[in-house]
Amino acid sequence: MILSITLDRKKGGIANSLISYSKALDLIGEKHFVILPEDAAAKDDLLNLPNVQIFSIKKSLLYFHLLTRFIFKRDYKNHIEDSKWIFIHNSKLINFFNQYSFKLGMINHSGKLRNTLHRAFNIFLTHAGYERFISHYPDNESTNIVIPHGFEQLSESFGLKKNKILKVISAGRFVSKKGFNDLIKAAEKLQRDNFPVQIELFGSGPLEAELSKKINDLALKNIRLIGWTEDLHNEFRKADVFCITSLEEPFGLIIGEAMMSGLPVISTQTDGAIEIFGTEPEKKGAIYVDFSSPDEIKNAIQALINDEKRLLLAQNAHDNINTNFSLERLSRKLKDLFEYAD
Repeated sequence: MILSITLDRKKGGIANSLISYSKALDLIGEKHFVILPEDAAAKDDLLNLPNVQIFSIKKSLLYFHLLTRFIFKRDYKNHIEDSKWIFIHNSKLINFFNQYSFKLGMINHSGKLRNTLHRAFNIFLTHAGYERFISHYPDNESTNIVIPHGFEQLSESFGLKKNKILKVISAGRFVSKKGFNDLIKAAEKLQRDNFPVQIELFGSGPLEAELSKKINDLALKNIRLIGWTEDLHNEFRKADVFCITSLEEPFGLIIGEAMMSGLPVISTQTDGAIEIFGTEPEKKGAIYVDFSSPDEIKNAIQALINDEKRLLLAQNAHDNINTNFSLERLSRKLKDLFEYAD
């Protein structure tokens, strides 16, 4: 029995990793008990998985039980004590589980180094995050490993779309670090060149009004804000290219999801992109662009109007994610972790 606990309630990396970890654990015959807030975004999807049991509670009460070491929730405490392994998905939880450091893994979703000095296991999603930690804290007492995300293989085939113009998709929170302003500037340059492209941005966030105003002020017809969708995978199926222009990205689950759908990727060189695409990105399915470089974004989009190049990168992306970031590979790494801890 493996136990995970999170305070997170939003859609995104933590919610998706709880689902992928559950599926990977099922492949090696492990039950997964998950403690989370009752309104957590991952709850409904987790309930549909055969090896998962949910313990949901109001977030304020969950804090209370953490502070009181679950003395008033004996069933929770029993599961914590009886579990083979405990994963925590929020760094602030580390101090509540010090006594279980021999079977405790803190998954470093953010790539930041706060609360990483402890005697438990630090689980980094990228080698860049791992190396950053080691360089800052060479005398640390934790066990430090890299376990990237895993993705479930899709059975459907893919090929060239029949779009009349190149359809580029991007998605994420509308915040500064996602670099959407750079993509809008690239769209302005593409419109000036009369290049046949339609860019669709899926998401929401505090910069939504600002981004919308910028598009309107520039009278751009080739880029639009869509809002969130419950089925981004379906949008991937209709697109030709996925573009992510983040200034920082600890892993970027959405990159892998686009690749699973057979999309070539245009990406800045964040920790996550380098973990996925390495030093020869085109062989792994991507074109790199510099941070805050609308000209390079524009050039990469224009390069992918070529059907042969686009299809080659799409195939490389699909093969890369299936081979190197599969659920089966994740399950093997988790199994190795449990055996190492024993």
